[in-house]
Amino acid sequence: MPRNGSLTISEKILLVLQEKGCCSLEELERYTKVRRNELLVYLTKMTRQGIVTRSWGHFAGKKYRKYCLKTTLKKELNLS
Repeated sequence: MPRNGSLTISEKILLVLQEKGCCSLEELERYTKVRRNELLVYLTKMTRQGIVTRSWGHFAGKKYRKYCLKTTLKKELNLS
């Protein structure tokens, strides 16, 4: 099936995480222009596949979830 030049949601997430390192859900939503609920579905799938890691970040007394590209994947792709 030929592609029309647009990126998939997974590819958009990977590009943003490769560029920024780690991002919160709100940042990913802003950079990829994908809705929050749809992002959560893709990020959960990518975490189960071992592509993305999740951890908690703290800023100004609030906790937020941050998503990072796994370091082993960065080494495989020579991104580090």
